[in-house]
Parts: sequence; C-alpha cells; structure tokens
Amino acid sequence: NDNAWSRSRFVSYQDMVDKITNGGLPLERIIDGPNDTTKWWQVPQKDSTRIGFITSMSEHFCSTCNRLRITADGKIKTCLFGSNEKEVSLKDIMRQSSSDDPRQQEDDLSRVIHAAVQRKTFALGGHGSADNIAKAADNRPMTLIGG
Repeated sequence: NDNAWSRSRFVSYQDMVDKITNGGLPLERIIDGPNDTTKWWQVPQKDSTRIGFITSMSEHFCSTCNRLRITADGKIKTCLFGSNEKEVSLKDIMRQSSSDDPRQQEDDLSRVIHAAVQRKTFALGGHGSADNIAKAADNRPMTLIGG
C-alpha cells in the first residue's frame, strides 16, 4: 500500500509557507519543543493564532522523533513509515507470558520495547525518501494504524 502518495500532488513545507505569506498572511516562526513533529508559526499581533506544519516528507524530523505507537491490533510501531514486518506484537507477548508475576511481565515487555526502539532506522522507516516509501508499499495506511 503506497498510501496514494504522489510526487505530482506533493507540496513542500517551504512551498506552503511561501503560498500563505505571498497570499498576504504574515507568519512569524516560533520556537518548537525539542521533540516536536510540528514546525510552529504564528500570525503577528494575533496572540493565539498559530499554524503548524508536519514536515515529514520535505524536512523529516527523524533524528529527534521519540514517538512510539501501539496499533489497534496490539503491535508496536517505532516509525509511521516503517514496514509492517518491523512491527512487534505486544499482544502476543502478553498472551504468551509464562509468568503470573506482573513485574516479570512488565520486564518482558520492557525488553521487547527496548529492542524494537534499538532497531529503529534513522530516516523515514529506513526508506530514505518519500518516493522509496511509495515504491516499497510495505507499511500500513494511517487509517489502519489506529489511535
């Protein structure tokens, strides 16, 4: 599944900012948090008006991403763009646990989650570019991840 991604329909982060500012709405960059996935801007003289851009395709933030996701079917995803085979089933581990000790079960899950994070690739789920994500067609669409 390529999530219907198409280079011909792609609008980069910078193109979006340019279109908005060239259209007459002034924007001022504001400081992001250390692990933000959003680049925040505000409209000057409008205290609460801000706009955010999630720039995963044009300016990825993989090096500071600290997100983990648990899918609706009990699997952990370390990257939204990661392939399905990189998902680890926490549900299966919890069901197969041989211990009745909650601490032992927690330790088992902790080790599995740690191992999954250690296997996380640097950029875009190991695909390197948006075009390669579409070519691989090996990750779930956002609608199937859950959340």
